Amino acid sequence: MADLADLVSRLEAVTIRLEKCGAGGPKATAADDDDDYDTVEAITEFNAVVAKADDVVTVGNNLPSDVAEISKMLHKVCLQNKEFLRVSVRAKACIPADLPIVIKPMNDAITAIGEYRDKNRASKQFNHLSAVSEAIPAFGWVCVAPRPLDYMNEMIGASDFYINRVLKDFKDTPGHKEWCQKVKQMFNALREYVTNNHKAGVTWNPNGGNAKEIAAKIYGSGGGVPKAPAPPKAPGAPAPPPPPPPGAKPRGPSKPDTSNLFAELNKGSAITAGLKKVTDDQKTHKNPSLRGSSVVTDADLNKNKKAAAPKKPIAAAPAKKPAKLELVGKKWSCEYQSGNQNVVIDAQVTQSLYIFKCDNTVINVKGKINSITLDNCKKCGVVVDSLVASLDIVNCTSIKLQVNDKAPIVNIDKTDGCQVFVQKATGLDTEFVTAKSSEVNICLVEENGEYNESFVAEQFLTKYVDGKFVTELYEVVG
Repeated sequence: MADLADLVSRLEAVTIRLEKCGAGGPKATAADDDDDYDTVEAITEFNAVVAKADDVVTVGNNLPSDVAEISKMLHKVCLQNKEFLRVSVRAKACIPADLPIVIKPMNDAITAIGEYRDKNRASKQFNHLSAVSEAIPAFGWVCVAPRPLDYMNEMIGASDFYINRVLKDFKDTPGHKEWCQKVKQMFNALREYVTNNHKAGVTWNPNGGNAKEIAAKIYGSGGGVPKAPAPPKAPGAPAPPPPPPPGAKPRGPSKPDTSNLFAELNKGSAITAGLKKVTDDQKTHKNPSLRGSSVVTDADLNKNKKAAAPKKPIAAAPAKKPAKLELVGKKWSCEYQSGNQNVVIDAQVTQSLYIFKCDNTVINVKGKINSITLDNCKKCGVVVDSLVASLDIVNCTSIKLQVNDKAPIVNIDKTDGCQVFVQKATGLDTEFVTAKSSEVNICLVEENGEYNESFVAEQFLTKYVDGKFVTELYEVVG
C-alpha cells in the first residue's frame, strides 16, 4: 500500500505540472526541477559510453603506467562530455561567442591527452598513446553541425593504424589486445549515442536558459573550470592638474619675442655685413674642377638609406640534436641522421627498427628483421633483405624503399612521394595500404634489373547507385 500511495502522489505532481504548462504558466528554466533534467534520455543513454570508458580504465590498470594514465585521461574526457550534455538539456542554443567557454573543460581534457603523448614519444607504449590521441578529437562532435557523424568517423578511423600496430607488437603479451578492444568499443558506443540523440548536431533546450550561466553553475558545483575571466577595466582618466596658488593670475599662452627680429630688419643693407665673401675659386661656374666633387650620385643616396635602415633580427637556428644509432633490447633506434649514406644494421628476426627524423640518409638492413617504421623522415632510402611483419612509413617526404626478398605488408600514411621496389620473383604477394598519401609508385624489378613502374591511385569518384554510394577510381580521359 505504501508503494501505491507513493506512485499516486508522484502522478498528482506530474498532473499539476502539466496543468501549469497548459494554462500558460512560466516555462521551466535551468533552476526549476533541476534533477529531472538528468533523467532525460540524452543524459541516461550517455552512461553507456561512460561505462565503456570504465572498462578501458579497468584493463589499463593492469598494463604499464603510461597506458593506465592515458586510460584515465580518456575517462575524464567522457565525464566532461557528460557535463556538457547536462548543460545542453538545460540551456538554449549557445551563441558562437560563448561556445569556447561552455566546452572549455572538455577541450582542456582533450588537449591534455595530446600533450601527454608528445611528452612520452620514447615510451614503448607510444602506439597505445597515439591510438587514443588520434581518436580523441571525435569528442569534438559537439562543435560540428549538421553532420557530426562524418567528422567522428574520420577521427575514429585515424586511430586504427596505431591499434593495429599495438595488436602486432604485443600479440604475445596478455592484456593489450583486450585494451584495444575496449577502446574501440568505447568509441563505437559514443558514435551510437550521437546517432540516436544528436544526429544533426547538439540538441539544445529551446525553453532553457543562458548556456554560459548554466555552464558556470554546473561546472562550479562539479569542480570544473571556473567562469571566464572578466575583461580588464579600462584605464581611468588622468588626474586634473593642481589649482594655482591663491592670488596668482592664470598664465596665458606665451608669445614669441619679436623685438630682435625687427631690430635686424631695420639695419637695411647692413644686415649682410656678417656674411662671408665667396671668391671666384670657390664658384663652380668659374672653377669647373669643383663640379666633379659636388655631384650627389644615386649610390650616395642608397648608401645613406642602407645605413639608416634598421637591421632585421636573425632568427636563431633550432638546436640540432645528435645522431643516434643504438639497440635497446630488441628495438633498433636510428634517429636524427643527416647526410649519412652508409648506415648499416645487422638485424635479427626478433628485432624491430624505428627510424625518426632522418634527412638525406641511406639505411641498409642486413638479414631478416621483424618490422621497420619510418617517422618524419625526408629524402631517405631504406634497403632491407626480408621482413616478418610490416614496413610502415608515416609523415614522410621523398622516400625510396627496396625489398630484396619478402615483405608481407607495406603501410604508407600521410606521406608525399614514396617509391617502393619489390622483386617480381618474391614480392608479388606484398600488400600495400595507403592513406592520405600522394605520389606513391610501386616498381616491380625483373631478374635482369629492369623494372616496371605502377602508380597508386589518388583520385576517386563517388556516385549514388542503386540506393547507396559507390566509390571507384577516377580516370581522366583526354
